[in-house]
Amino acid sequence: MKNVAERLYSNKNQWLASQIDVDFPTPESVQGRELYQESLSSNYLDSLEPEFDDSLNIEWHKVDFHRLTVMFALLQAKRWSVEQHQNAVVEFFAQIILDETHDLYVGFDNTEPCAATIMCKEQSVVLFSDIVVCGNQQNTNPLAIIPSLIQTLDIAKESELWIEKR
Repeated sequence: MKNVAERLYSNKNQWLASQIDVDFPTPESVQGRELYQESLSSNYLDSLEPEFDDSLNIEWHKVDFHRLTVMFALLQAKRWSVEQHQNAVVEFFAQIILDETHDLYVGFDNTEPCAATIMCKEQSVVLFSDIVVCGNQQNTNPLAIIPSLIQTLDIAKESELWIEKR
C-alpha cells in the first residue's frame, strides 16, 4: 500500500502547487510555493503505528472556512525561521481553495492554535503530511500529535496509516 500513500503524497503536492496557477499570482505566493517545494526535498513517507497519549488535550477542527485557512497558513509558516519567508509561505497557503480530497486540520490547545496537518485518504490508506506543532505543544514530537487526530476521526481500526517525515 506504500504505492497508494506515495500517490496521495504526489497528488497533494501537485494540488498545493497548483493553488497559485492563476493569471496574476502575487510575487509573495510564488516565492512561498518555491520555499514550500524546496522544503519537500528531504521528506519521506513512513508507515505509522499510532501510540495514543491521553495527556494531550488537542481539539481538532477541519478547515472549512477562511479564518481556519488563515490559521492553517500561519501555523505552516512557523516552519521557516526567516520572517520574509514566513510571510511568503502564509501568502501561498492562505490562497488554498479547499478540496474534499485533501483535508486540512488545525488543532487547538485550549483556545490557542497549536498544530496543523493535511490528511489525504484513498480507500483504506490515510496519509498525514505537513505536520506542524507549536505553542504549548511546541516540544511535542509531531508523531505524538497525530494519534489525537486519529482518535478524533476514529479511523485507526479500518485504515493503513502513513506519515510524512522530515
